Amino acid sequence: MENKKKIGCVIAYTKGHNNYGTSLQGYAMLKKIQQLGYEVEVIQYTKRLSVWQKMKFVVNALRAGEWKNIKHRLTDKQILKKYPAYAAGIAERTKAVDAYKQKKLTPLFHEYIGYDALHKSSLNYDAVVVGSDQVWTPMSLPNKFFNLLFVDDRVRKVAYASSFGVSEIPSFQRKATGAYLDRFYKIGVREQRGKEIVEELSHQKATIVADPTMLLSREEWEQEIADAHTTTNEPYIFCYFLGTNQEARKAANELKAKTGYKIITIRHMDEYVPEDEQFGDEAPYSIDPNDFVKYISRAAYICTDSFHCTVFSILFHRQFMTFYRFAATNKTGRNSRIDSLFNILGLQNRLYAGNVFAIDHLITYDKVDEKLKKLRENSLAFLKSSLS
Repeated sequence: MENKKKIGCVIAYTKGHNNYGTSLQGYAMLKKIQQLGYEVEVIQYTKRLSVWQKMKFVVNALRAGEWKNIKHRLTDKQILKKYPAYAAGIAERTKAVDAYKQKKLTPLFHEYIGYDALHKSSLNYDAVVVGSDQVWTPMSLPNKFFNLLFVDDRVRKVAYASSFGVSEIPSFQRKATGAYLDRFYKIGVREQRGKEIVEELSHQKATIVADPTMLLSREEWEQEIADAHTTTNEPYIFCYFLGTNQEARKAANELKAKTGYKIITIRHMDEYVPEDEQFGDEAPYSIDPNDFVKYISRAAYICTDSFHCTVFSILFHRQFMTFYRFAATNKTGRNSRIDSLFNILGLQNRLYAGNVFAIDHLITYDKVDEKLKKLRENSLAFLKSSLS
């Protein structure tokens, strides 16, 4: 019997990081590669950095405009200490998400400690795939991990639905970005702006492909969440906001007033938002990624600024409205992936434009499903050809 080809997979994964979309897209990526008949191993990199290297990372982040991320990391512990109820809730959520990861992701992990071990590890694989999510942000360039600079020249390098997470690459990184892109065998990106960046900065051509969560059908996700739970059987509005946009909360409350439905929300996902302590009728913390999908699948309405919440709203044919998380003029913002998804599926009218009651305009999901089917087929064809 012929041995299966072994694929090394680099996915967005940080211990204690509770973003549901990150976990779900990582799982979907691994599951789909396995379904294609390959052996999969997740490459986990544990850094051993000198003080000088750590300082270089901070300087790069500041030059790249990622000061907010640095500030968040520095102040998060102080906020947890200041608000013990919030800290308890986050601990509860972390426990639930970690249990999901232990079951779905961790069994496939192989840890490499230090850059030398990481570099040598690449020869263990027939190909190395860097998966979806915002893996190519300007902040990530120096670590040589998500851009696969650690992978030996003899090993095939593939990007699937990778995202830069920004609309512009900082000028001081453009040359280095083009250099690492040129090392790839094939590049699949998640949004139109990502394709443009690849083709502006390198000699490569990029293909727009579906986020891994969209490679699995609605029926497959129904099986995944069969044992998941929600806290209610009554109609509800599900709100999932990663940003701090108060207009989004106000719009959701207007929808609540009109419908009489309660709001179920998941608070403080990316940061502590004081106003959210008074927002929503229910705010459960012990929610794992499958519970998150279940809440979406059963909601009467969904209001969100999240890409993956939007994706699952579409997969489950929900009535939803998506809000921009970042100002349209913010070059380090993450709005382009929403725009690209809506342009591909013809759902531009689901973007909030000052009237939340447009959420009642019925979505012609037959047409959306036709476009999604074509996107899924083309994306699977890209993945198969990249690995074969």
